[in-house]
Amino acid sequence: LFRRCCLCARLPMLARGAKSLRASSLRPAGLRLASGVPARTPEQTEHLEKLAEEHNGFLFGEVPPPPGEKRKKEDWEYYYPPLMTSALALFLFTWLNQPLSSVEDEAMEEAKRRMGFEPDVHFKQ
Repeated sequence: LFRRCCLCARLPMLARGAKSLRASSLRPAGLRLASGVPARTPEQTEHLEKLAEEHNGFLFGEVPPPPGEKRKKEDWEYYYPPLMTSALALFLFTWLNQPLSSVEDEAMEEAKRRMGFEPDVHFKQ
């Protein structure tokens, strides 16, 4: 007669899954960190150390210029700060100058005005 929603139909399966999950979490499954992530193996550590040596430890792998020389900027670095600043200024201008009322509020006021509704007469505050 009544159709069950998909979540209600799956509740028994979810309950069985939760029971099996609880039972499996009680069994030791090897060394794991508190977050549930498996501990790092020596092979993974070796691989990560090799990657660190290749990427020299500097941000974006960019080596600082020799003393007395300036870093050469890329093309996008010239127009990024002014564009972001103007975008922030435009956002703040529009946010600070948004209307104080919504379209629905203005429509309600117009409807009350057309019906001859006087709030001071009908509702004493």
